[in-house]
Amino acid sequence: MADYNEQVVLLWEEWSSETRQVSGNPDDFIDWATARRRLAPRPQDIKQLLRKQVTHALRQARRLDEVSGFTYRAKQSVTLFENDIAIKHYFDTDRGGTPSLRQKSVRQRREAIAHHVYRAVCDVDRMNKVFPEDPQLNFFKDFTDDVAELRMAEIAGTDDNSEAA
Repeated sequence: MADYNEQVVLLWEEWSSETRQVSGNPDDFIDWATARRRLAPRPQDIKQLLRKQVTHALRQARRLDEVSGFTYRAKQSVTLFENDIAIKHYFDTDRGGTPSLRQKSVRQRREAIAHHVYRAVCDVDRMNKVFPEDPQLNFFKDFTDDVAELRMAEIAGTDDNSEAA
């Protein structure tokens, strides 16, 4: 039997085929699926639900570097293994962690970003292969200019992007 995510994807394919849309708004899909009683929230443990909400709040916490004018995450996360089980730990950027935890956190964050970039490159390669007659897509992997632009926009107070990575 398919797991919940696989069931949602199969249902999305059915909805997409039925509606013949080339792209879709999840809200429209949810309306369609719930009206047919084909989609419901998966059962959740209250502790897991609270954990998700707490970790989301910790990831969103920001502080201002008053000298440079940019914001940074107030809490950092690091995955540690306890009895071969991965456990996320959080620490305060300014007052917490150890040198080893801070280094591990930065390394894990970079690995996660590299994974996202790799996935994006594969997606672009696939779209270019499937649609060779369309203008070919580019994915520039050097983010130096993006970081500089976002830093300037944030310092100028015009940054709309509250969650870059």
